Amino acid sequence: MGNKPDATHDLTSGLPGAETAPRPGSRPGESGPPPSAPTHTPPRAARVAVCAVFFVTGAAFATWAARVPAIQDRLGLSEGQLAVALVGLSSGAFLGLPLVGGLVARYGSRAVLFAGMTVYLAALTGLAFAPDLPTLTVALALFACGNTAVDVSMNTQGVLVERAYGRNILGGFHAMFSLGGIAGAVAGSLAASAGIGTRPHFTMTALVLCVVVAGAATALIPEPQGRAEDAGPLFALPSAGLWIPGLVAFCALMGEGVMNDWGAVYLHDVTGASPGAAGIGFALFSAGMVVGRLCADRIRARTGTVRFTLGCALVAAAGAVVSISVPTTAAGFAGYSLLGLGMAAVIPVVFSHAAGLRPDRPGPAIAAVSAVGYVGFLAGPPVIGGLAEAVDLRAAMLVLPALMGVMALLSLSLRRR
Repeated sequence: MGNKPDATHDLTSGLPGAETAPRPGSRPGESGPPPSAPTHTPPRAARVAVCAVFFVTGAAFATWAARVPAIQDRLGLSEGQLAVALVGLSSGAFLGLPLVGGLVARYGSRAVLFAGMTVYLAALTGLAFAPDLPTLTVALALFACGNTAVDVSMNTQGVLVERAYGRNILGGFHAMFSLGGIAGAVAGSLAASAGIGTRPHFTMTALVLCVVVAGAATALIPEPQGRAEDAGPLFALPSAGLWIPGLVAFCALMGEGVMNDWGAVYLHDVTGASPGAAGIGFALFSAGMVVGRLCADRIRARTGTVRFTLGCALVAAAGAVVSISVPTTAAGFAGYSLLGLGMAAVIPVVFSHAAGLRPDRPGPAIAAVSAVGYVGFLAGPPVIGGLAEAVDLRAAMLVLPALMGVMALLSLSLRRR
């Protein structure tokens, strides 16, 4: 995964002052968006196209998430059987991450994005037609594999657009993912309330999202194709310089996984919130994520990567401390808002940083960091569950401020290597 001078030169050649001009949004010794990549696609059109892809990806996943109870009821699955099916979701995502980076390096992010989106949306429809538990598990694994391919390739496209703009914009793309998730969740709720089955709902959603992606297809940025032997191995772990951003991603995604699975449970069981109030708490966390991602690019441009990531960790840590030290619903609402705000932009910033460390191979760099981060995402919920059994849930949630403290320390090492 080492830098290749010739490939790096190709990304910056022809740009006035490309070798000497400072990169916007960075401080000396820090990574920011590398200089513009050559493209025949107008940057604004490419930006709109990548926004559309992020939105579609979030909407598709939320479509599934919002209708899990309906699929569970249709197949008559117990909670344990549903947990078995969800193993397909997590394992498919995790196992595909290191492989996708090599595919992006060989065939380009645009080609991998199209292939991944085809699998992703086809599998979304397949989820609604799965006749039994084994089929559902396989469909979830395919759904996760497609999502993984789209995730890495759309972030690579986001980095290419960021280079074309010469300033930080990746956080805005991740905000579109969150907005797509909200749209998918609302549509799923309305479909469920109207008594619409998952088969027509998922099929129609997949068709609509396919049309949106097709419209965005022509504006995505093509990448120079290198020889397969120069692309590196298909399956690779992070190189030495990528472990620090990978560990930052680990802390951020572990915290996000904990909040996704245990945030509402904590409010209900520890603070005595009603189920509706617990749902509001998670909604506030999600809203904080959206606001943080919308504001991230401008703030990072002024502060630089290191100070921005450190600030995110401290804000999130403050939110965790507030919600745990004062076990009331109101304190939980305030703490969850801060947690969402602090965690929101860590992943897009780390992806942008990793791509800057490997400007000739942004896809594999993003995939390697994602692979480390996803271990945390998978590990967080069961760790909390085990600790809650051993002590209690309130004590178990102390993992959150500990994670944010570690992330703050790691952020000080987020410098170009």
